[in-house]
Amino acid sequence: MANLAPTSQQLRVRLGTRTSQLAMWQTNHVVEQLKRHWPDLQCVLVPIVTQGDKRLDRPLPEIGGKGLFTAELEDALRREDIDLAVHSLKDLPVEEPDGLTLGAILSREDPRDVVVARKGVTLASLPSGAIVGTSSLRRQAQLLSLRPDLEVRSIRGNVDTRVRKVMAGEYTAAVMAGAGLTRLGLEEYITEWLPPDIMLCAPGQGALAVQCRANDEKVRTLLAAIRDRNAELATRAERELLYRLGGGCSAPIGAWARVTNDQIDLSARVVSVDGKQRYDVSMQGSDAYLLAMNAANALLAQGAGIALGVHVEANALPLSAKRVVITRPLEQSAEMAKALEKQGAVPLVIPALRLSPIDNAHPVPEVLSMPSDLDWILFTSANAVEFFWNATGTAARERLQGNVKVAAVGPATKAALEQHGVDVHTMPDSFEGMQLITCLGDVQGKRILLPRSVQGSEALPAALTEAGAEVIVMPLYEPAPAEISEEARVLLNGGVDVLTFASGSAVRSFVSCLDSDERFTDFWPKVVIACIGPRTADVARAAGLTVQVVASEHTSAGLVAALVAHYQGVK
Repeated sequence: MANLAPTSQQLRVRLGTRTSQLAMWQTNHVVEQLKRHWPDLQCVLVPIVTQGDKRLDRPLPEIGGKGLFTAELEDALRREDIDLAVHSLKDLPVEEPDGLTLGAILSREDPRDVVVARKGVTLASLPSGAIVGTSSLRRQAQLLSLRPDLEVRSIRGNVDTRVRKVMAGEYTAAVMAGAGLTRLGLEEYITEWLPPDIMLCAPGQGALAVQCRANDEKVRTLLAAIRDRNAELATRAERELLYRLGGGCSAPIGAWARVTNDQIDLSARVVSVDGKQRYDVSMQGSDAYLLAMNAANALLAQGAGIALGVHVEANALPLSAKRVVITRPLEQSAEMAKALEKQGAVPLVIPALRLSPIDNAHPVPEVLSMPSDLDWILFTSANAVEFFWNATGTAARERLQGNVKVAAVGPATKAALEQHGVDVHTMPDSFEGMQLITCLGDVQGKRILLPRSVQGSEALPAALTEAGAEVIVMPLYEPAPAEISEEARVLLNGGVDVLTFASGSAVRSFVSCLDSDERFTDFWPKVVIACIGPRTADVARAAGLTVQVVASEHTSAGLVAALVAHYQGVK
């Protein structure tokens, strides 16, 4: 197969950047890091002025928050005017925009906030009534929690502009991110580094993020060389917490995660904007998503939702406050978690399985080298799309745009293909593998490639073969049991309402893990068991479980709908 790694002669990159001194420093830093790995790479800077840079007369929360600093850069990426956009990660909204992705998060500067003042003044030594400038609701809230006697005012402008305003006496002091001052060589104006127990930083603070188009494989390969794994893991936990709390990048939420030997230590804080309500939690774990979810749930249990303005009346939503465990692999859990949250549930992702690529002994690369001989490629899951993409090489990807037709089992699979620039020719109305046959028309004499899990059902290839097609099954990955961590066991033992299962393998793995733990002797009768379809339900019953919910539509959305019907008493 062809090597995906681009050479510097093959590619130049255009980097979109805001025009401030700090933004230009950050973009040039990304260029330096890229050139360390790709010395002859051509890098072109494209300055872009954002709405956030233009509208300096009003506080950020009043005009739309920090997303105003990113929209123009993202639009330029979609138009293909630029190839990369460099951001301060704390300024990026937590929802990933359609068609774009974070190609790299670089090594992180010190994320703490600092005091900028004259004559060495610190937060504790500020006189009562002192005017303190900040552009952040998070900083305002924490400042007023500690020093309600201060007058906190909005301060806008670039880093150097805000420093000048303090030095000119417009403000007694300002609280800012220390990383920006350090990067610009302005450390002399810092009078105090604020420890986390005093001022907890914003999620992602101190980290640089490089955004690119999701389907730009060559650029993503370039960026892979400058990624920092620990920074990605830490900021993933911080930003997932922000997402779970329903907060944007301007919300009064602080989070700081530190990673040691793949163990994450997460501190999180919510403070009301007037500083009168404060909620803190610290947790440790190895899984960023699970850790963030647990920390968010702990904060909400303390009452942090009130400080954030989250008012959900009891029973207002069908699954209000139901703690629903998702046992699917992490790669498959996001869609279901979002669907559950829309119904008021508290989703808890505790994977029973992990997905692993396999060595493919089948001579599929030879088939793909002449894709004109193929008539269809059928994708029965989004996972199959991703594992196919990782395994097949450049030639197959490029030629998918040719005469080969592509079918997707449902919307999530279709979206995964489109994210890689592949057109989907057909998709069944009922999102189940066997229903794909109805979309293909006459398959007599057709050659059909079926990338999938090792444990995929034989029903679909058998039915296609019976209809006269030549089916080439391409096993790409396999589910393997995932150990349930101690923090997840504590969470389960603390009380959950529903366990959901999307496969018999997940049932067997989950039951096996808990049956060996004496703390769970009386666990099973206390929870509702919900299965994605009858086959999964049969495995659960064979394991001794009482199944109360079976989805009629065998998708994540169908399983959530079945749970809603169960709790609403719909037969």
